[in-house]
Amino acid sequence: MATNAELRPVHTLIDPSSSVIIGPSVRSAAVVRNMIASKIPVLGIHPSKDEVLGLKCLPTIASLKTTPDLAVVMVGHTRVEEAVYELMDRGTRAFFFPGLGSEAGADGPLIAARIQERAAANGSMIIGQNCMGIAKPGGSPWIGSISDSFVDGHVGISAQSGSIAEAFTTIGPRIGFRFIASTGSELNRDVSDFMSFMADDEQTRAIGIFIETIRRPEAFIAALEKCAAAGKPVVALKVGKSGVAKRIALAHTGAVVGSNQAFSATLKRFSAIEVEDFPEMVETLEVLGKKRRPKGIRVTAVSESGGECGLMADRAEKNGVSFAPLPEKTAIALNKEFPNYQHPQNPLDAWGVDTPEVVFPRSMEMLAESGAYDTLIAQVDISRFRGADELVWCNMVVESLGKTAEKFNISPAVVSVHSVDAPQSILDICAKYELPLLRGINGAMQALGHAGRWNKPSTIHQNFGSAIDISDMVTREGALPEYESAEILERYGVPIASRKRVTSSDQAAAVAESLGFPVVVKSDGPAHKSAAGGVILNINSAVEATAAVEKLGGIAFIAAQIPKGVEALVGMVRDEEFGPILAVGHGGVTVESKKPVTMLGPVDLATAQKMVAEAGLEDPHGVLSTSLVTLGRVAAEHPEIVEIDVNPMIVYDKATIAVDALVVISSENGK
Repeated sequence: MATNAELRPVHTLIDPSSSVIIGPSVRSAAVVRNMIASKIPVLGIHPSKDEVLGLKCLPTIASLKTTPDLAVVMVGHTRVEEAVYELMDRGTRAFFFPGLGSEAGADGPLIAARIQERAAANGSMIIGQNCMGIAKPGGSPWIGSISDSFVDGHVGISAQSGSIAEAFTTIGPRIGFRFIASTGSELNRDVSDFMSFMADDEQTRAIGIFIETIRRPEAFIAALEKCAAAGKPVVALKVGKSGVAKRIALAHTGAVVGSNQAFSATLKRFSAIEVEDFPEMVETLEVLGKKRRPKGIRVTAVSESGGECGLMADRAEKNGVSFAPLPEKTAIALNKEFPNYQHPQNPLDAWGVDTPEVVFPRSMEMLAESGAYDTLIAQVDISRFRGADELVWCNMVVESLGKTAEKFNISPAVVSVHSVDAPQSILDICAKYELPLLRGINGAMQALGHAGRWNKPSTIHQNFGSAIDISDMVTREGALPEYESAEILERYGVPIASRKRVTSSDQAAAVAESLGFPVVVKSDGPAHKSAAGGVILNINSAVEATAAVEKLGGIAFIAAQIPKGVEALVGMVRDEEFGPILAVGHGGVTVESKKPVTMLGPVDLATAQKMVAEAGLEDPHGVLSTSLVTLGRVAAEHPEIVEIDVNPMIVYDKATIAVDALVVISSENGK
């Protein structure tokens, strides 16, 4: 039986050596044309025709002389099973089902379930049902038109939406594609399986996924991990993110980390890039699919406009891209060679400084030669509606960028203020040198920021050694008392304020004096008791300690009171689909108003340190970072723990110490 994390083969769906179309007709003209145009040997099965739209046909499956790798199933739902089972019995193991959707009515789900069961039993792979198929430049099993502008390249796409998949086939020749998989209802192969293929595929450099629902979270995580290990950036666009959390959270962490953040935190753990809309996805993949990816966010540009230099600088800052000042040596050299550069800046406005044929190529060379930048931009206004004279020098600028990129091995980008299609001559030059052609200043800066920040995760798997035993502390369901919660975390090394239990007010004075004043007295129950009056602060004498314990009913615990400082939250909530989500952010009573930084755990120390920095917190003693690592370890070793809240953890001049802790247990989750 396959596990939920298994990544299953799809290679025959993508690269079959032979194929058959069951039920070709004029209504399925597009897929017939696409299969004929492909390099895949193909026959048709039609009971009464020898030929359909130029496709040679045989009357029955039994009349096939060889067993095809792939079957394109175009017959109606009443005839699907007979044809599919006959082919499976012959040894065909790859099937494309564009139908079995609403047109099949109430019978559709029943037929699909039976086919799914048979396919699982014999290892068959199915794309569909209710999908567009596999689109490859030149022809493939795809039910829509495949344009000549859909060209070969190194970007792979897996999309659950047929319309989004088709949108990629019609964006023009800027991005070259390895293939596009429209997975539809994912009968027995899903987005995760195609991601796994692309992680191994030498022709794929960057991966795009469009997600509506994740059917197998464990497999999705395994696929993300595999892509990260292979150094393949994943660009993800997910819709349907407006749902509510699946359960009421007991801890602050659970209250501020919902299902959407869990998805984002999972992507982040494996360095996948999450985008918000289709254009952002396109521009990002345009950069990542080229052979010279940015190695950082330092950019420099030569532009035809001072105003557009300003626009680039503004949008770069918003998108985390750095137009760092020119090195002094480079600025002096530019001014010496081109005196009209009176005060050369980055980005560099070259218009009118000299003739375009002189100033643009030489300026780009000097910027690239400085070694101070990760990406060199040629910013020219590219539009197929611009004049012929302007096109001549625009072609020259783009060609010069390509030559400069090759000479100095710097990541290049052509950036236009326009969002319209480029002239064919520009497209040809970009294809020749593998130059990303980015449309729109903000979209370009977004894409360069995403690409420049991408790095493989520092550590994917971690070995914590032997698990720490806490069985004596996990004695009840739900939220543990704060005292036990703190002791569990203390066993793992989380620094928590010293504390002692008292069972009567008579014990209060001695306990308080042993801890040293000031102390805090708390009711002996779950954490976060301040709103209910269960926390009494600033106890400075034995008499006050005794009175406080009496006020709380005689059963309480007394803890050292930590000096004021910055209050932080460190926590974990176990998402039902993805697993333990770690969180760090500003703590105290404002925690739910400030969004924390989240990531799927466990994490290593370097990753934890980045999370803390991203949250805008100082970590002078390293405790916030190490505590994140620790909570990830606790979650990994004890699946029965579903939430952990350390809030606040106080960062002050001498130390960082937690003063409140909550651990939530679910025995059902631990099974």
